[in-house]
Amino acid sequence: MTTPKKSYHWIQKRIESLDPYVDYEEIYRLSASYGGNDFVNSLIYALVFPNFVVTEHGARAVWREDGGKVFAAATARVEETATSNDTWWYYGPSDPRTQKSVEKINKRHEYWAKQYPGDFSHNEDYVYTLAFSAIFMHRLRLRLGLSGVSEKVKIASYIFMSEMAKLFYSEGRVPLTDWPPSWDGLIKYCEDFENSPRPSYEQGHLIASAIYEHFAFRWFPPSMRWLGRAIPTSLSLPTTLAAHRITPPNPVLKAIIVFALGCLLWVMETLGPDPQSAYLPELEQLPKEQKAERAREFQQLDHAFAPYFAARPENLSIGCPFRSNMKLQTSKIVDMD
Repeated sequence: MTTPKKSYHWIQKRIESLDPYVDYEEIYRLSASYGGNDFVNSLIYALVFPNFVVTEHGARAVWREDGGKVFAAATARVEETATSNDTWWYYGPSDPRTQKSVEKINKRHEYWAKQYPGDFSHNEDYVYTLAFSAIFMHRLRLRLGLSGVSEKVKIASYIFMSEMAKLFYSEGRVPLTDWPPSWDGLIKYCEDFENSPRPSYEQGHLIASAIYEHFAFRWFPPSMRWLGRAIPTSLSLPTTLAAHRITPPNPVLKAIIVFALGCLLWVMETLGPDPQSAYLPELEQLPKEQKAERAREFQQLDHAFAPYFAARPENLSIGCPFRSNMKLQTSKIVDMD
């Protein structure tokens, strides 16, 4: 039995018919789960994750001593994070699949908390991550010169993420506290966190550099990787770039990128049809052979990216223990090949 084809702009029509206080999961699904693909997920990851490691403890727990997955399994980490987020946004906090996925993250944090005691105990890290996720698309749209999300989507996003916050724990299984009381409270919480003066940490710099480089490495040919790096850095928060000592792109190039992407998104939304299906179900329905092939492609990418990133001129400095460990890790990866 074939699924009836939806109307040209069916998503907005459906959102307008729903009650955000009751149907917040469906509204959030409609606003966040359609129109995605591997490229979009990679770009979102590059725009989102560096914001979460601006603190010393956050950067240390992710980069560790040898780069962790951000360096040695960069593509696999992007896909794992994207799949987790897609699961949460599509199924919603009331669904057992979301709850199981979040609990997997909680247990992973428990494991690493034993290696880095105290680093997973900071309540504000969790609140900021969830608050940032709720308002991300709204702020990105404004940055691209478009209108922000509608009031219905704001209400639904706030309630949705409030329920998600109940599923997470900080170190020691401590429930999260100080969740902002409103949508505007989410924005203020994020802005206060982002505008707090922060020293730069080498591990944070390496994480952000690796993420931006990986996006360029994965999606652009060698001669165009300068553009691949400029796209996420043009759209990133200035405070995040400053915290990680990432040089912002040329202002003219940045203006061109922002304008071009804003126009592209406007044209797609205004003139193009809404996606007929969400990305996650399409991914889940792939045959086992295709899933295995994707995994092999990710592994090949990662085995090529690690030595590429380690050999970047800025990573050849002598005397930095993190860079020395990165080179040792590269040797192990090459030996595996």
